Amino acid sequence: MRLAVVNLKGGTGKTTTAVHLAAGLARLGKTLLVDADPQGSALSWSEQAGLAFPVVALPVRDLHKRLPQLADGYAHLVLDTPPGDPAIVRSALLASEVALLPIPPSLMDLDRLRPTLELLAEVEPLNPLGVQVLLTRVRRGTKSAKAAREVLAELGLAVLEAEIPLREGYATAFGLVPEDLGEYEAALEELLVKPQPQPGSAGTQGVRG
Repeated sequence: MRLAVVNLKGGTGKTTTAVHLAAGLARLGKTLLVDADPQGSALSWSEQAGLAFPVVALPVRDLHKRLPQLADGYAHLVLDTPPGDPAIVRSALLASEVALLPIPPSLMDLDRLRPTLELLAEVEPLNPLGVQVLLTRVRRGTKSAKAAREVLAELGLAVLEAEIPLREGYATAFGLVPEDLGEYEAALEELLVKPQPQPGSAGTQGVRG
């Protein structure tokens, strides 16, 4: 699996998602996590935790050209992408099979999703992707997640059934080995069984409007 974790808005849980999913994939096969964010949070996490899989920093705009050689021999590749840098994110999307969009179910985050969707639409003719949304920082017992699902469905986006709750364990996970994947275990299981859309099929159909 070649998975890009993307959202041009910051603060959506991209690095936490990338590290946890890479940890899960590493149990299934040789996995490489690429930190494409100039801030280097995933690399710093690895340096502190001593993760069981390699992490390399590559915050460049020709990522898709460099990755084939770098990722040779790996069964799985996870890319942690930056906010606010469409060129790097675009390159990451060109190098991937699946785009995972972590997003908290808030009105602000939903409102700021459009630039990411427009970028996905731009990349689709060049590299059709399987696009999935993962709700993060979900407050249990509130209606926000249900409302967000309805909005995302209207956009034609597929949303994973798994949700990542707003929990202290995730907020303080930086620098620790994610031995217990928690709700990310269920999210990974869904990603591994989701069929990939063919060109022109649903998946980014709601992005164009």
